[in-house]
Amino acid sequence: MSPVPAVTAFKQAVEQSDGLLFVSPEYNRSIPGALKNAIDWGSRPWGQNSFARKPTGIIGASVGAIGTAVMQSSMRSVLSFLDAPQLNAPEAYITFKPEIYGEDGSVKDPSTEKFLRHYMDEYAAFVERVLSATLPGHMGDSDPDTMH
Repeated sequence: MSPVPAVTAFKQAVEQSDGLLFVSPEYNRSIPGALKNAIDWGSRPWGQNSFARKPTGIIGASVGAIGTAVMQSSMRSVLSFLDAPQLNAPEAYITFKPEIYGEDGSVKDPSTEKFLRHYMDEYAAFVERVLSATLPGHMGDSDPDTMH
């Protein structure tokens, strides 16, 4: 049984990307169900994990004081299993305050803008480092000779 076209398109988009930045809220102290479902589809079937070796970053905002810290912890566990390298520092736990953002989504607060710019600079550098060091092969490849 082949996957539905939406799954095939999603897997291709992931595979064609240089890196993946997950920007997510926290639902019930975890990953939102729709995001986790998409990740599960993209990692299957065995041997066709679209996330393997893709440099990843995680960021999110929540009205709670700890931002999305618990969701990010859950996401790190999932991404580790999927062999997706992760930017571990700087961490980005954003407490959402409406007055910080414009109606168009722009960041009005200078310190928040500076922090987010720094995060994105670090993420871009991380993607470049991972891509320059990536070797072929990972757990789940159908050809064991390509695994390192």
